Amino acid sequence: MNSLLAIALATASFFHTTLKSSIPAKDAVVTAPTEVSLTFTEKVNASLSSIVILKADSSQVEKLIVTATSDPARIEGAVTTRLSPARYLIRWKTVSADGHVVRSVFGFTVKPSR
Repeated sequence: MNSLLAIALATASFFHTTLKSSIPAKDAVVTAPTEVSLTFTEKVNASLSSIVILKADSSQVEKLIVTATSDPARIEGAVTTRLSPARYLIRWKTVSADGHVVRSVFGFTVKPSR
């Protein structure tokens, strides 16, 4: 019976949205971004989504104002804080079309400008 439960849970989690791509990309080394864009595997609810930029020590740098785009699977937010060269984290949360909350964190690095 436990194996049936494991299969059911694995199948259920398969249907939740996941992050398909992002700008900046996970582990990318970039010039200071002026925008964060997140694209998911299915439609998400922008009004119930959040994007936060954190320092490597997890202290908050900026909470972005999330906006919907013409692609219902993509959300974005303008970065209004000038990010100095360092490692940063993007913590995001959204609600998928099936009503489930999904969230994660990934990092990127701002390189020195020349």
